[in-house]
Amino acid sequence: MDDKRQVTIREIAERLALSPATISTALTGRRNRVFMGEETRLRILTAAREMGYPVERLRARKRSLDRVALFCFPNKNPIYYGMVLEMSHRFSQQGIYAFVQVNDDCHSEYEAARELYRRHEADGVIFIGSYTYPDTSVLDSLPCVIIGEVPEGVQAWRVNVDNEQGGREVGEHLWSLGHRRVGMLTGGTGLSHSERLQGIRSVWRQRGLDFPDRWLLDAHPDTASNFQEILTAFLQAAARRGEPQTALFCYNDWIAGFALRALHEICLRVPEDISVVGFDDAPYTEMLTPPLTTVYQPFNELGALAAQLLLERLNSPQHPPKSFILRGRLVIRATTGLARADERKEV
Repeated sequence: MDDKRQVTIREIAERLALSPATISTALTGRRNRVFMGEETRLRILTAAREMGYPVERLRARKRSLDRVALFCFPNKNPIYYGMVLEMSHRFSQQGIYAFVQVNDDCHSEYEAARELYRRHEADGVIFIGSYTYPDTSVLDSLPCVIIGEVPEGVQAWRVNVDNEQGGREVGEHLWSLGHRRVGMLTGGTGLSHSERLQGIRSVWRQRGLDFPDRWLLDAHPDTASNFQEILTAFLQAAARRGEPQTALFCYNDWIAGFALRALHEICLRVPEDISVVGFDDAPYTEMLTPPLTTVYQPFNELGALAAQLLLERLNSPQHPPKSFILRGRLVIRATTGLARADERKEV
C-alpha cells in the first residue's frame, strides 16, 4: 500500500468484513451506538496498525463528550427528582445528553455502569446515593461522581451534605426544648443514617448521657406495610421501660410524614405530646399538618456541583479526586415544641 495515502476506515472494514461504523467506534471511541466485544475491538486495532492506520495519534485526541448516565435506586421520595432535573439541565447547557438508569441493588447498578462505559454508551456516570459496594475498583474503572457517602478511607470524586452536622443541629434543638429521650426512625443502615445518628448522639455524649440503640427503630414506610403498628409498638415498649419518647428524629421527611399520620391515628398530638423532626426539607414539608421541622439539604447545589465535577474529571482524568461537603441548616416549624414539664430537667 502507498505510504503517502492514509488507509481509510472503509478499507479496514472491507478487510475484516465489518461495518465502517463498527471500525469507527473501535478506533475513535466515539459513541456510534455500536455494540462490540473486547475481542472484536482488539482485532480491529491490530488490523488497523498492520495496515498503517494512525491509531495512536487518533486515539490520543480528546474524545467528544456527549452522553452521561445518572444512576439511582427506585425511590418514591420526590426529593431526588429535582436533583436529577438540575443535573440534566446543567449537562444540556453544555450540549450533553443525560439519561437516567434505575437499578434495584448496588451490584446491578455498578455492573450496569461499567458495561455502559465499556460499550461506549456513556462517557461518565453520576451515582445518586451513598457508595456501599464492597468492590471499590468501580470508582477507578470509569469516570464517576458519587452524591452521598463513601466508606472511610476511600478516595472518590463526590459531593454530599454534612449529615453529622445536621444530626447535631437536630440534637441541640431538641435538647434546648427539654427533650431527653428521643427515638430515631432510621429507615435503614446506610452510611448517611449512621452519620446523622452520630451527630445527635454527640449532643447527648457532651452532656454525659447515653443515646442507646434501643431508641432506634428501623422501619421504612416503603417496605413496612404495618408502619403504624411498628411505631406504636416501639413507643409502647419505651413507655413500659419507664423511658417514654418525647420526640422522634426521622431519617428523612418521607418517613416523618408517615410518622405524623401514624401519631395522629393513635391520638398523639404533635408537638404537645411528642415532637417530630425530619431531614431534607422536601417541598411538601410546609404542607404537612403541622408543618415539619427539618434539616434543609441543598439538593440543587449538590446536583449542579456533581455535574461540574464530572465534567472536570472527564476533561482532566489525571487529577486527584475532589470531595465537597455542603452544610445544611435546621428549619424550625411547628412539629417541635417544649417537652412535658416533668421531662425538662437539666443535666
